[in-house]
Amino acid sequence: MGIIALGLTAVTLIATPAHAGVVGYYSSSTACEAAGQRGLGSVWPWYSCYPSGSVWALWAPGF
Repeated sequence: MGIIALGLTAVTLIATPAHAGVVGYYSSSTACEAAGQRGLGSVWPWYSCYPSGSVWALWAPGF
């Protein structure tokens, strides 16, 4: 599993079943949404950003 930073700083994570589909973690919902939009249609067909502790997780199918 790789982390796609897409021009933003993402926190690297170790792939585990609990993190399946998580592309990266971002410091704000705005940063997460921006990264999700940049990959939309070219890297993933859809995505979701959700709070995970003090950061935001970007989830996309197939990751």
